[in-house]
Amino acid sequence: MKKYLNIKYKKALPLLKYFSGNFHKKAFRSAAFLLCMLNILCLCSCWSQRELDKLAIVLGTGLDVGDLPDTLKLTAQIVKTSEINSGSSSKSSTNGGKAYVNISYTENSVLAAVRGITHMQNRKLYFTHNEVLILSSELAKLDLSEGLDAFTRDYEARMNVNILISKGKAAEILAEDVELEKMPALHIAGMMDNQKSNSETVVVTLRDFVIATLSKATAAVAPMIELQEADGKKHVILKDTAVFKHGMMIGTFGKTETRGLLWVTNKAGSGYITVDTQWGQVVLELLHSTSKLKPVKAKDGTIHMELTIYEDGAIQSNETTEDMSKIKNVEMLKAKMRESINSDIEYSLMQARTLSADVFGFGEAIRRDYPKEWDKMKDNWDTLFPSIELETHINVELRSTGGLIKPIVPGGEQ
Repeated sequence: MKKYLNIKYKKALPLLKYFSGNFHKKAFRSAAFLLCMLNILCLCSCWSQRELDKLAIVLGTGLDVGDLPDTLKLTAQIVKTSEINSGSSSKSSTNGGKAYVNISYTENSVLAAVRGITHMQNRKLYFTHNEVLILSSELAKLDLSEGLDAFTRDYEARMNVNILISKGKAAEILAEDVELEKMPALHIAGMMDNQKSNSETVVVTLRDFVIATLSKATAAVAPMIELQEADGKKHVILKDTAVFKHGMMIGTFGKTETRGLLWVTNKAGSGYITVDTQWGQVVLELLHSTSKLKPVKAKDGTIHMELTIYEDGAIQSNETTEDMSKIKNVEMLKAKMRESINSDIEYSLMQARTLSADVFGFGEAIRRDYPKEWDKMKDNWDTLFPSIELETHINVELRSTGGLIKPIVPGGEQ
């Protein structure tokens, strides 16, 4: 009987393999067909398409106080694609015109102004490529909630756009005379990209500003920009830092205070420090900086801040006749470098205490490390912040004397 069953199984085996193979082939073909149909459904239409010749691409935006009560003036810098010509400047484009146009409209809200421009132009504003958002100091001292809220909620607006505060009208900043770029907005955006090379200007995106504004501890800051006229041309310059509390501008930081702020917040990049010696000036280049800020709780329960800075530098220019590569001179330069950094921090801390604005993030650091203590302090932080002490530890190394060891003009102590 067993032998009989084995013979039957062997005869049926090819038939079973045939049907099994056909089943897998049909299943594979069915799955492939369904996958193709799903792809077709996903790619068969462009329901959200926007034709380029129907869009007004915005590269720069300015907000000013409107002429009428409770209004604001929106200025949009729009690319004129017909004037763009690679290899030529804005003044020498295809027909001698500018590569952009500034369009302004005054209304009681940002959205109303954006929609109002459609009454003047045949294209709808498109903010996805916006590079800079400039707000006038006049508007910043009143209320920024309307402008910031609108650009934060809008899906087209990007959160990494640079935010700046103009000392005059924002619309005038967007009308500067540019030479190396086709559009003022691109010129300003490029300037912001270069600020890490001097450590004298804060670089703030819309995302950074909104996070600081929403914070109950940290005061928001933004770089300031102004228009200057020379040789009959108007050019912009980055100068000072605006300080905010509760969405309103309350004061400014100068060049020294801003650099101190960057030291504390670990945002100082490269730059330079000029030190005076008994033989003359020596210019030191800042190569790399790292800083760490942390709260420290004392035995009596009080909290102070501790800042540790590591700075690598090099001798960039020796305007003396003294050999600065000697060990005693290197140590002297390092000491003066520490004094300069510490002085910047003290000036910055003094101005922050005057404004009662925690621009350094002391409160945020306390909240992270000592949450229970922060719960007791947060309601009175504006009052408590000026009394918080800062202890600094500055470590400096001079890594190089540059391409020269001795000064070009020899002399000094042998």
